[in-house]
Amino acid sequence: MNDRLDPIETASRSDVGYVRAENEDSFGEFDREPGEHLLVVADGMGGHQGGATASRLAVETIGRVFAESADVPEAMLQRAFEAANREVLERAGRTPELLGMGTTCVALWLGPGAEGWVAHVGDSRAYRLRSGALEALTLDHTVVAEFERRGFLTAEEARVHPRRNELLRSIGVDRAIEVDLAPISIEPGDRFLLCSDGLCGVVDADAIRDALAEAPPPTCAQQLVDLAKRAGAPDNVTVQVACVGGA
Repeated sequence: MNDRLDPIETASRSDVGYVRAENEDSFGEFDREPGEHLLVVADGMGGHQGGATASRLAVETIGRVFAESADVPEAMLQRAFEAANREVLERAGRTPELLGMGTTCVALWLGPGAEGWVAHVGDSRAYRLRSGALEALTLDHTVVAEFERRGFLTAEEARVHPRRNELLRSIGVDRAIEVDLAPISIEPGDRFLLCSDGLCGVVDADAIRDALAEAPPPTCAQQLVDLAKRAGAPDNVTVQVACVGGA
């Protein structure tokens, strides 16, 4: 039985960037006893109104399921993403100007023990920084990422490929949704990052690692947004940082 009860400090930041007229990203931080935390980032698509609506609905729905569910984390996250998918689809069906909207989403559940869970659909990402090493906890669901995994493209070719933003999975597009769910370990001193592709699409992993490494979460989160803006911020950028207390 694990009795890890280290405090978790979180911070979130979101910025419209320099090109988009409206911020279509959404985020949420949710807590419940005993010592459970849920972070969620969603990156909407489907035009200004549609993208913002889809991402907001996804975050709100996932947060609500988390608050109400007595399921184990894996089942709760699966059910939460399925509920978000239905909510976005149904809202689009009732509102013609929202037809075709959708959103990516990544969620991180941190409990009081040594195990957490990550769930995601699309190309919003989760990372863990441990002992100075940055590890990606998600794999992008994009055409170009799949080409890279199959060896058809190098990492450098994938980074500039014209189809790099073409999604293979998203919330609110199809009736059936395939969610990637994975358990993760939690240790004192770990730092976690959730972000939309407005960060990871323009800031390299070394710079993300350095910004995440030392400062308190509010400072880390702002520094990461600032890095995206210094890189031109062609998209909305949203980040969430969670730090597990302890040495």
